Amino acid sequence: MQAWDWEARMLTDRVAALSEPYHQNAIVWLESCTQKPLLDLQSDLRWFLVGLHPIVRESFILHTRWILDEAVAYFGHAIPQT
Repeated sequence: MQAWDWEARMLTDRVAALSEPYHQNAIVWLESCTQKPLLDLQSDLRWFLVGLHPIVRESFILHTRWILDEAVAYFGHAIPQT
């Protein structure tokens, strides 16, 4: 398993932990970041991450995880531990 597989799974888990309408809002926001539709969130995020320069990927993951963690704290439910 590559690092971006785990990172895509981690971001997908955070989006899944959000209640509606925040879940769909997070997907729309991520689609605006990736500039692509995210039909299969985990797979599409993985391919997006693979295409990024490693420094950009690290920054994207760091900031996106922070934003999604904050969103889950206010609008979500517990994230299963993996």
